Order: sequence, then C-alpha cells, then structure tokens
Amino acid sequence: MLSKKLKSHVAKITLMSMIAVTAPSVLPIIEELQSFGSAVSVFAQETGKVTVTCSSLWTYSSASWSAKIAVVSKGTSFNVTDKVTVDGRSMYRLENGRYITANPAYVSFSGSAGISTPAPAPAPTATSLMTTTANLYMRTGPGGGYQSIRIIPKGSQVSVLRSSNGWYEVSYGGSTGWSSGAYLTAVATSAPAPAPSLPAVSYRRTTANLNMRSGVGTSYAILTTIPGGTTVPVSGTSGGWYQVSYNGKTGWASGSYLQAVTNYSEKIIDIPYINQYAPVYAPMGCEGASLLMTLQFKESTGVSLKEFLENMPKTERNPFAGFASTPFAVVNDTPEIFQSIFTEALTSYGKNYNASVTDISGYSTEQLKTEIDKGNPMVVYVTTRDYEAPKWKVYDMGEAGMVNIVDNMHVMVLTGYNSDGSYHVTDPASSRNRYWVTQAKFEASYNALKWAVVVR
Repeated sequence: MLSKKLKSHVAKITLMSMIAVTAPSVLPIIEELQSFGSAVSVFAQETGKVTVTCSSLWTYSSASWSAKIAVVSKGTSFNVTDKVTVDGRSMYRLENGRYITANPAYVSFSGSAGISTPAPAPAPTATSLMTTTANLYMRTGPGGGYQSIRIIPKGSQVSVLRSSNGWYEVSYGGSTGWSSGAYLTAVATSAPAPAPSLPAVSYRRTTANLNMRSGVGTSYAILTTIPGGTTVPVSGTSGGWYQVSYNGKTGWASGSYLQAVTNYSEKIIDIPYINQYAPVYAPMGCEGASLLMTLQFKESTGVSLKEFLENMPKTERNPFAGFASTPFAVVNDTPEIFQSIFTEALTSYGKNYNASVTDISGYSTEQLKTEIDKGNPMVVYVTTRDYEAPKWKVYDMGEAGMVNIVDNMHVMVLTGYNSDGSYHVTDPASSRNRYWVTQAKFEASYNALKWAVVVR
C-alpha cells in the first residue's frame, strides 16, 4: 500500500499537464584574498608529505578550485609547503608550486617531510601574551606531525605558557595546545594597518566566438572557445588581452572581441565534475552522478560513481522507491520501464552520506536562487535535448500504478544564476560540463515537475 505522501506524489504527477514551452584575480596570495565574495585564507606553514589515496585526483595551478591543471593517480606523493582554505575547503600548497585538496577522503598527510621551515621566534616569557600572524594550528604536541586541535584565527591573542624547540604551548578560547612560534609575535601596542582593498571583479561580454589561450598572444595554445554573447569575469589585463574565466578554465582572450558590461553580477558554485559516460558508462545514471557531485562538493564522500550507483536502492520498475531497473544500461522491456530514481528515494539514499540532504520539490526558482546564495548546489529534474518542452507519457510503475510522467526527463545540478536571468548548471551528460541556460528554457523545463534535492 502506498503512503499518503506517495499517493500525493503520484496524484500530483498524474494531474499535471504539459507545460510549453570563475577564477580569482592573479595577485600575490595575501592573508585574506577576496574573490567572488569568497576567501582564500593562508594558514601557518604546514610542511610534510601528501599522498593521493583515491584512484585519481586533480591538481591546481593556483589556490582556486577552478584552476584545474592536471590529474594525478593513486599513490602519487608531493612535498607540502603550506595549507590554505579556499571557499571554506582546505588545499595543500605543494613544493612544485601547484595545489591539491587537503580532504582526508582523497589524500593522506604526514608532517615534517624534510622541508625547511621558518626560523622560530625568540622564546616568550611564561604566560606572556602574543598575537598570531596567520591562521595558526594548535596541536597536541610541539611539532607539525601532531594532531590538530583547532585553528586559531590570524590576529588572535593567545596566552603562551612555555616553549620547546621553537614551538609554544598556548591557551586560546578554552583550549590549550602547541603552536609554531614562527607565527607568533609580541602584542602590538597600536592597531595594525588595515588590509589593502582589492578591486571589484569586472565582466566583459564576447562579441564573437572567441578563443581562450594559455598566454597573451595568438601563438599560445587554445584552451577553449567561448561562444559569442557570453559574459565572463575578468581578472587581469596585459597588452590588450584580458585574463578571463569560462567553463572551469582560466586563460587569456583578445580584448578586440570583449565588450565592457555594466550592472552585471553572477553567483556560481564551483563543484567537482562527474561525467555519467566516462570512465564509468552509466547512460541512465544522471540522478546519481548529480547527487554525487553535490556530496563531493560538501566533502561528504569520496566514493566512485560506480560504487555510488551500485549502492543505490533498486526496484523492478518503481522510481518512487529506488532506482527502477539499472543505471548502467538502457533496458527495453514490455511494458516499458521508466529508468530513474525520484526525489524521495534519492533523498533517503543521500542521507546515508550527509544527513542534510533534503527533498525541496515544489520550490520556486526564486527559492532555488536563495539556496545558491547560501552556497548549496541542487539536483534538479529538467528535460533533455537543450531543455525542450516537456513530453508526457504514462508508464507502468509497478506498485505505484500507472503514472503520467515527463518522458524526456534529465537530471543535473543547478550551480548558479546571474543578473541577466540565466541559470548556471553542471551537467553530467553534456560535453560542455558547465554552462549557462537562458531563463526561459530552464524555468519552463524545471517548472514541469518542480523536483529538486539540496545538500546543505
């Protein structure tokens, strides 16, 4: 027997009728670098060795989740010189100048790999007051190999109790532990000078299909082509060329084809990308791939797409209870099976990884934007083939009965919006990966069902 909620869900679908229808500036990394309203915070030097523990992992050319440069395989190790936090998530700065995630779900870290560290400050007197000069780790013992207790924010005053080999036992916020003296200084007698303000992000719009190159000039390699009419953030200029970001890449484009834009703003959440066709072939797995991207963004799991899809609850033909049939193949059966998993079952499965996964079906697009403002990407049920008009068809869904459903359904992640009204999506089935959708197309396809799942 169906639950009241399930009956309501089925009734709502049956009664429906067809509805027509970014990279930060290239600047020296300072202690607080603002970019798109997010912060890059540099911790006191974290030295040691980091080793990749998952099958493959991106490295980055700068402290930005959009600055992907190369993939490294499991077992690869790097020397670490620092640790930073970018948009609330941690990165290690590597000795070779690159960056890698510090998420323990993907890497392991061991302190003190023989990398040089700053000279220790003079030993303070007992119970003296000192100020942190960077976001500083408090550890269980006097060395980088000891477990971190907490992070002391830059500019905080701490009570120093004793010292040992350049490390100091400090008390802060009710906690006591050890911190490197290289990042502690005597309490200043006057207020520190304010941090310099950074210029606001500017935008330009392409006037033609425009090549983004790896350097300033046409002799450099083409990274991607930006379609005409696309608005892109600008982070620097050189000799009539602009450093711009598009579709997860940052490079240089000729200013001859970039037009200044005023009164424009955008909000994009840069999440890890997973393709449902490669390396795992899951032609019907857009729901699972989309949810996994949001869970990985929230650092809730490091499982592979294959494992994530295999562990989903399965049913013979009822998507309200689990994934109907299999996500790994297109199944031809009589009567036809609607191969999908609907929001209630998807939410229930997602809670195994993050208790904050929530079914927000029924949300208006304005409510979806509010979640974006809070930094929460959402799994949304829309349509295939460039957001074509919804096509309705009745399917036998087993114990759920005969259900009238959008036959050309597709699922992806809503990751942003802009002041022009367009929506930014991360699509597991598209070669574009991340792209903008016009307001009319997205809202018409989303409003057919108004189905969505958020990971807060």
